[in-house]
Amino acid sequence: MQSLIYKVFTRKYSLSLQADALLYLSDIIKQNETSEKDAAAWLDLLADTWTKREEGKPLVELEPLRALTEAVAAGSDNGVTAVAGRDMANGADAESSARSRSDIFTVIDAFDIPTWWYDPGKKMFVQPFEKGDIMSSAESKAALFRQRYDLLKQRVMRNENFMPVSFSNQEKDRFYKLSTIDSLQGRESEHFLLFGMLTQLEEGKLFLEDKAGSIELDFSEMNSKHTEVNGLFTEGCFVLVDGFVEDGVFKVEEIGLPPPEKRAATRAAFPSVNLFGGQPSLRTETQLRAIEVSNENGLIFLSDVWLDKQETMDALHTLFDGFSHSTPPIAFVFIGDFSSKPFVAGSGETTQYRDNMAALGQLIGSYPEIARKSNFVFVPGNNDPWGQGALPKPPIASFFTKRLSSRIANVTFTTNPCRIKYCTHEIVVFREDMLKRVRRNSVLPPTESTEIVKHLVRTVIDQGHLCPLPQRIRPIYWAYDHAMRLYPIPDVLILADRFDSYSINYEGCHCINPGSFSSGDFSFFMYYPVSRTSQYSKIPRK
Repeated sequence: MQSLIYKVFTRKYSLSLQADALLYLSDIIKQNETSEKDAAAWLDLLADTWTKREEGKPLVELEPLRALTEAVAAGSDNGVTAVAGRDMANGADAESSARSRSDIFTVIDAFDIPTWWYDPGKKMFVQPFEKGDIMSSAESKAALFRQRYDLLKQRVMRNENFMPVSFSNQEKDRFYKLSTIDSLQGRESEHFLLFGMLTQLEEGKLFLEDKAGSIELDFSEMNSKHTEVNGLFTEGCFVLVDGFVEDGVFKVEEIGLPPPEKRAATRAAFPSVNLFGGQPSLRTETQLRAIEVSNENGLIFLSDVWLDKQETMDALHTLFDGFSHSTPPIAFVFIGDFSSKPFVAGSGETTQYRDNMAALGQLIGSYPEIARKSNFVFVPGNNDPWGQGALPKPPIASFFTKRLSSRIANVTFTTNPCRIKYCTHEIVVFREDMLKRVRRNSVLPPTESTEIVKHLVRTVIDQGHLCPLPQRIRPIYWAYDHAMRLYPIPDVLILADRFDSYSINYEGCHCINPGSFSSGDFSFFMYYPVSRTSQYSKIPRK
């Protein structure tokens, strides 16, 4: 059996085992009289999980391996094989039990997302500190923008259009070359391609800023040529600008967002770094996909669910009643606001808000199958308690939600934004009226031939950030800016906005705005992981 262990751990996963760790695995296989096929599957799962959890640590030691083996055994029906494929063959019962396991459906709080900073010198991600602090130092603010710059620049430089494949001058001319602002001095009338952040350093003047310096921008050349503008550009956005210098001012001829990077390319570049957060699953990706395929249900997203309005409660009753006659959905994701008016602490609204939550819990509890099998996630909006102001917004306090939680088996009150893992799917949920904010602060009008929501989706994903606005417009806790990233691009992005509902595919990401449930047509979206599609639905008004 030791040769089998060597084949899986060393040859397949490039891991080295200490002698006592090798004997430990060999003894387990012998004691349980496991077949070679089952042993190989178990060893593969162990090695794959070690690689994910230990972030590529090449030496497998006994004590960490013992803990991992126990964790894998606890997460499976058979402590030796730990293979979920056998459970899947049992059909619906296996699917039901699998859904309740934490490695199938996980909600990740924004404040629990690991802090990874890209180090351009080492060309790798590092963890500068164990955990951030809301009351962080002033240096964190500068680091926030440096990190956005470094992260996007390394993504740009790995784009095929910026990577020459040979050293011949003929080949080099076919690729873009980035220049820094400090290299422009004394080189007027030459063409340059710059990468940096749009900022207003002087009243009424727009500048481009990078690590080396800043330069004033002039868009008159671009306006005279009627150059297309794809995306929504605000202060705080990182952009690529092409043009020339004249009298110390950079004449912009073209402007664009940094090119996006496919999710698979990001994961291939940083295979051992968990940028999304959450504990790695104890199952292989093949097993997780099999669980997805075995469950044809979806996840339901509703935004602006005003619990203080009777018509909203009536619509939710109709919604739950409809699903009570079929298999319950994987999850209901309720996105705030949960009140039609802003919450004011210390007023009679405190009791009313708590009672509204309790009433929703009572409604859900009246459908036992849904309350027992579906996951429920609650993401706060700006009108919900507490923490108005900066992002991420903390979860709704348990003081308001105790009675609701007591009636539901799987319920999570999380932050805004938050992240959800379902099998192989990575989902980001964000509640913010982004379109209104971005359009109001846009410094360049976008091309009118493209739908405005497509400009928004492109901007957010290309920026790799949920809220690329200046701090004075939308403050973000400096030490938690990494929780706002979209890197790698998620499978699903929920941009819950009071704008009209839409669903758009961009760069492999399925982006959804469920619209306003209570102030609109009681509309919502159901996302189907198996087909990677979504369906718009609405509940008729009575």
